[in-house]
Amino acid sequence: MRRREAVAELEQLGGDAVIVSTEGPIDEQVRKIVGPQGVKYAIDPVGGETGTQIYQALGVEGRMLVYGSLTGEPIHVGADPRFILAGRRILEVFWLGYWFPRLDGATRRQLAQERVSLQRAGILATSAAQRFPLDKISAAVIQAEATGRQGKVLLVPEKS
Repeated sequence: MRRREAVAELEQLGGDAVIVSTEGPIDEQVRKIVGPQGVKYAIDPVGGETGTQIYQALGVEGRMLVYGSLTGEPIHVGADPRFILAGRRILEVFWLGYWFPRLDGATRRQLAQERVSLQRAGILATSAAQRFPLDKISAAVIQAEATGRQGKVLLVPEKS
């Protein structure tokens, strides 16, 4: 996370430990929490320097899943060749935008139905700070970029 103000919210949601990326290298903060062995698993939607530091927080048998590139920058797994050579760290990727269009229509519909069912059951959920109709997109963008905002900003089509 990037903001100290959001730590309490994540802890209330059940987070055991919360790292604020602006308070020092992620890998160093992780090792202060879990010890010098690092973590066994990590996920990253960001890439760039954040993803690089998350990768460096892996233990010798660690596995990392990258599912996005919000920065548009690469992860540098080879910054220290000794880190790669010592152990068996695995970096995997999953990109929905590549995978989903390659599915047949029936499978795509089934996945969409399962997602909707999980949302209705409350298993998949998100917190919305504010909802905006499509004609208020400018106000939605201003709210989304606001510092200290809690929850997501949603654009919601009006019912006809």
